[in-house]
Amino acid sequence: MSAFDVVVIGAGPAGSAAAGLLARHGRRVLLLEKERFPRRKVCGEFLSSDAAEELGALGLREEIERQAERIEGGVLCVPGGREIDFRLPAPALGISRTQLDERIARWAEERGAELRCGARALGLDAIPAGFLVRFSEGTKQTEIEARSVVGAWGRWDAMDREWRPKGQADGHGRRFLAWSRGYEPDDSLERRVALYLFPGGYCGLSRIEGGAVHLAGIVDGATHRRLPHGWDAVLAHARRCNTALDRALDRLTPATDFRGAGPVHLAAKPPEEGGVLMVGDAAGVLDPFSGQGIACALSSGILAARTLEDGLSGAVPGTSVSRIYAAAWRARFRRRFGWSAAFRRLMHRPDLAATAARWAGDRLVRSALQRLAPSAAAGPSS
Repeated sequence: MSAFDVVVIGAGPAGSAAAGLLARHGRRVLLLEKERFPRRKVCGEFLSSDAAEELGALGLREEIERQAERIEGGVLCVPGGREIDFRLPAPALGISRTQLDERIARWAEERGAELRCGARALGLDAIPAGFLVRFSEGTKQTEIEARSVVGAWGRWDAMDREWRPKGQADGHGRRFLAWSRGYEPDDSLERRVALYLFPGGYCGLSRIEGGAVHLAGIVDGATHRRLPHGWDAVLAHARRCNTALDRALDRLTPATDFRGAGPVHLAAKPPEEGGVLMVGDAAGVLDPFSGQGIACALSSGILAARTLEDGLSGAVPGTSVSRIYAAAWRARFRRRFGWSAAFRRLMHRPDLAATAARWAGDRLVRSALQRLAPSAAAGPSS
């Protein structure tokens, strides 16, 4: 039976960052990914300036910046015609998850991690030496031992039901659904992102590599159930309720079909469970309007790698690793989740957002950007 220092389950940005950094330290790392690259993901495909800094810790920032679209500001459009222009505190990047995820996973492989695509994790068992990890590749099932495990399986996976207590696995609070679609290149959104509110949800348009336009949105489950079946109906509802979105989409030509995902629970989960360090969306899903999802994923992956390396090297007791990681995760991310939940009330209530926009204007957006940024008290992640 093969043995690894660390098994990372999920090769999104968080898992691949953790795997690559640990492999760079000489650790034997297995990175399991249930899908095969290239693959589409439902995502805003927006990298904040904080995400760009985290890519710098991996040595990938300049390469990604050469491919990505530069985004310097944007507009928030509420029903009733109110439009709030804003500038970002630092330039962001637009790049598809198709490109980004594969590049970071291959980076981890180049650093020495063993990457297995088409490998679906089936379960974990705690053993004296660490963990027994069960996974399948096609019809073949395999068991391997690992001293440590990183859970990077995303916002919702069978591994949540397998490893987390039932209440945590089932999620809590309101359920949302997300969708995305690609459009042909268009110059009208050059260097800008546009956010559109509608009753029950919101969506955004921005450019990614090659000038292509990307649409991503989120809608609450109750609104979704009231509408006719299909993402076309959700988008038609959004267009009826927001004339700015309707005008923007009138000039765009679809390039891909819709892709949906759900359920989505916008909340933090325990960042460790039974000694498994949770990273990225497995530790909690930040509201998409924050633009900080990928930044948080990369940051948590880097934090997990650093904490695990301290334990593997003997710098801290191995029994303390999960506790140290959980405390550091909360110090870095709890504030962002709290403010995200507060602003969510406005984003999903366009009537309240319109009132706030009339009174506060661009100060509202500046306040959100400031409060959703990383906490200075948390310190650097690398």
